[in-house]
Amino acid sequence: MVAEHKNRVKQSKGDMIFTGFVYIILIMIGIITLFPFLEVVFNSLMSSKELVESAKSILAFPKHPTLDNYKYVLNGDRIYNAYGITIFRTIIGTLLNMIITVLTAYPLSKKFLPGRSVFMQIFFFTMIFSGGMIPTYLVVKMFGLVDTIWALIIPSLLNVYNMIIMRTFFEGIPEELEDAAKIDGCSEWKTLLKIVLPVSKPALASIGLFYAVWHWNSFFDVVLYITKRELWPLQTLLREVVLTMSMAELNASMADLATPPSSSVIAATVMVSTIPILVVYPFLQKYFVKGVMIGAVKG
Repeated sequence: MVAEHKNRVKQSKGDMIFTGFVYIILIMIGIITLFPFLEVVFNSLMSSKELVESAKSILAFPKHPTLDNYKYVLNGDRIYNAYGITIFRTIIGTLLNMIITVLTAYPLSKKFLPGRSVFMQIFFFTMIFSGGMIPTYLVVKMFGLVDTIWALIIPSLLNVYNMIIMRTFFEGIPEELEDAAKIDGCSEWKTLLKIVLPVSKPALASIGLFYAVWHWNSFFDVVLYITKRELWPLQTLLREVVLTMSMAELNASMADLATPPSSSVIAATVMVSTIPILVVYPFLQKYFVKGVMIGAVKG
């Protein structure tokens, strides 16, 4: 213990000042980031009258917290239907994304693959230049995917950046490991399933998390391809509420609303759509870091 203490490098005065400055900056960034979230949380717990009274305050804590706004939001079928669509899209979409990404990245990680560089250049090209919104819509319409849940999944089956991260990880796996598996009689499929994927769990978790968060937060493709409101996911429904300031459309069973709902109800709607990802994210945050680190050395 004494030896360990002696081996520590003593920080100079300049280093200590710099470290303190970095901590101050990080704390300020944390406060700035946390402020809008707390504002939404507090507003969601206020009544309409209290929200109006505290309008001039920068960050008003609710004097009489109430859950009426959340009851209002959850008192209907459309919010639950939107949750179901979002969960289905996130689970099925992420699963299919992972399958396509792995099946694309694994062959491209092999240096002996004929035309490997050509394939990579084609993928890079699509990463920089897309087909455009209207051509993409025409393709989706031609395949009869408009107004189906698959219009939100199939056009985005592969993200080139995530594929590159996965390919980079596969390239880092020792070739001797795969050679030993093949000597034992493993086919390419068995080598991939039994050897490569089990040692690639960190990368798989990172990429899977990237895809899942994207599916959960996505709403613009719904605006393009979906006109049926019963197929709206949570984020699109939230967008409608925020833009129109009308919760009457959220619940078809609610009628004769005299006035549109207040911002406190909209804040509650934001929280309802955000809470699930907030609960899951802290437990999976380390995989985001790993994914970024892998992607940083993709060149």
